[in-house]
Amino acid sequence: MSAKEAVVTELHKPARVHYRRRRVIIKGINDLFQADLIEMIPYAKQNGGNKYILAVIDCFSKYAWAEPVKSKSAEEVTQAMEKILSTSKRIPRNLQTDNGKEFYNASFKKLMKKYQINHYSTFSQIKSAIVERFNRTIKSMMYRLFSLNGNYNYTKHLRDLINTYNNTVHRTIGMKPSEVDSGNEAFLLKNIYSSVGERRDKQRFNVGDYVRISKQKTVFAKGYTPNWSTEIFKITSVRKTIPYTYLLEDVNKQPIQGAFYAEELQKTKYKD
Repeated sequence: MSAKEAVVTELHKPARVHYRRRRVIIKGINDLFQADLIEMIPYAKQNGGNKYILAVIDCFSKYAWAEPVKSKSAEEVTQAMEKILSTSKRIPRNLQTDNGKEFYNASFKKLMKKYQINHYSTFSQIKSAIVERFNRTIKSMMYRLFSLNGNYNYTKHLRDLINTYNNTVHRTIGMKPSEVDSGNEAFLLKNIYSSVGERRDKQRFNVGDYVRISKQKTVFAKGYTPNWSTEIFKITSVRKTIPYTYLLEDVNKQPIQGAFYAEELQKTKYKD
């Protein structure tokens, strides 16, 4: 096989999408909140022009909040987040979101500083999984409501829907989110959140290895397009997370944001 044929083979090698990822380590109530916007654009006219819902969840207790917003603007999202923080009187130590502009702007940064919240994002295509599961749950509840009422108005029912969710037993914790408090926090930490998993993977790459990055195409992407980057990257650090993750730099020695799983990388012999 010629070098050119070998490179083409690398580019079109199947890329895995489903694989084991790092667990979210949660230390207790108000340790980590996740936030996300639920898109409701088709129903804006029936809901006072609100195109989105800001969803926030305490990852430990699964207790959630939601506020409708008219746009993804920095001002709208920041005001909605402040309303949730001030009315709930619960301030997280950490807040995880995606890296969208609605969360990364001067207004939101000022809010995080005001409440001394450590705001961060992951750079994987896999977003904040806990809040996204909540999003699916609350949207399912809304669509049942739409069918029952024969219209698409949700804003006047949103508080009741969230209250129903918070007072329904959550499978992960075995109790209602509203029941989680300082009295049972230690029990949950010991019995639900204590296991961080055992190492079952092997270190597949070393510092100095040259790799391609998986494109992780969406389901609508053409199956015959290359699955891997034509650009080559170098591994600069191996993190002993469970599973292992890897830090990269490009050919100009500029670090690449985020850490990568082994399944997102393919070693190459052709670094030029």
